[in-house]
Amino acid sequence: MIRITVSIRLTTLQVEDYYRGRIRQVIATAADGRTVQLPFKVLHPYISKDGIDGMFIITTDQKYKFQAIDRLETQPRHNLDAEG
Repeated sequence: MIRITVSIRLTTLQVEDYYRGRIRQVIATAADGRTVQLPFKVLHPYISKDGIDGMFIITTDQKYKFQAIDRLETQPRHNLDAEG
């Protein structure tokens, strides 16, 4: 398995272009400089009212065929320990 880290930021207008059939693919630059192209439909779980914005890990097979995409946790977690 190959893992590629990418940052994807799409506005609501860009997401609307997908639904209108104007775009089918998303092209992003990976953290290591590679260009990655993936079908827009794999991003459906990550669409919000503001579009899509986040760091993602794309997993492919050895021939670079898409296998999965997962969002990286980018916001710091807060320590919820109670003070005594």
